[in-house]
Amino acid sequence: MNKIIKNLVPVIVCCILGLIFYLLFSFVFGSNETKVNQRTDSSSKQAASKQTKQKKKIRLVALGDSLTQGVGDTTNKGGYVHLIQEKLKKNNKLSVATENFGKAGDRSDQILERLKKSASMQKQLSNADVIVLTVGGNDLMQTLQKNFTSLSSADFTKVMASAEKVYTDKLNKLLQSVRIYNAKAPVFIYSVYNPFYVYFPRLTQLQKYTNEWNNVTLQVIAKKRNIYMVQINKQLSEGQYLGKTSQLKTTTVTDLDKLNGNKLTQIVSNKEEKNNYLSSADHFHPNLKGYNYMTERLYAVMMKHKKTWLNEVNN
Repeated sequence: MNKIIKNLVPVIVCCILGLIFYLLFSFVFGSNETKVNQRTDSSSKQAASKQTKQKKKIRLVALGDSLTQGVGDTTNKGGYVHLIQEKLKKNNKLSVATENFGKAGDRSDQILERLKKSASMQKQLSNADVIVLTVGGNDLMQTLQKNFTSLSSADFTKVMASAEKVYTDKLNKLLQSVRIYNAKAPVFIYSVYNPFYVYFPRLTQLQKYTNEWNNVTLQVIAKKRNIYMVQINKQLSEGQYLGKTSQLKTTTVTDLDKLNGNKLTQIVSNKEEKNNYLSSADHFHPNLKGYNYMTERLYAVMMKHKKTWLNEVNN
């Protein structure tokens, strides 16, 4: 028995020593491994934090026609361009620099021509974090004005089909040129609206072709990256009658052949303001209420895609 115990003692001692060394090894190296893992986790968190850090300053550049210029805004501060600047400052605590390159009456090809000739526009565009564009309204109006008396005829369908192809080409060229100077900044492009909807609710062709025009824009931007539509069509077309257009007093105008340019101007320019989102001066451009709506819609779409312009990526 004593002999067995004597033989077991060395084994027991070895086991105890082995256990002690194992515990010491685990404590020392395991602790280091934990520290390494902690450092790694901390580094990962810091990297993630850097990747999602928000910008404190942004530059917003607006191109386009009278809606970008701010025609109809009685404060004369620049319509939605000024309003979105103020909204971003207040809601997102951002320093916002803006450049307004809107010009009343410009069609898509004329906006493009200005961009090609203006070093200032090119420079500001290249430094933009956000690009906003109003385009297409004057292209559509030009087509409608030239063919207004034939709106209800079958021939006008062919006219519009041809005009839409021309506009598709012009819009593509404009957006391609914008991307030459700035390939990364998101572009927010407003839809067009029908300023005559409330005044001539029976002329359903006007709204039909306005909708088609917006579909052309949607088809163009669907093939491009980082370009988003800001929909204002229904609200600015229907004004306070949105969702309740049956309340509109229907116009007596049924014969377009008798509605010449002077008669059209006379009807639209009456003293009574029929669409309270549009200017009482011309019944065509947004008033301050209209521009506020445009700003709300722009802000909503910008925030939906804020990763494209608000996050500051650090390498």
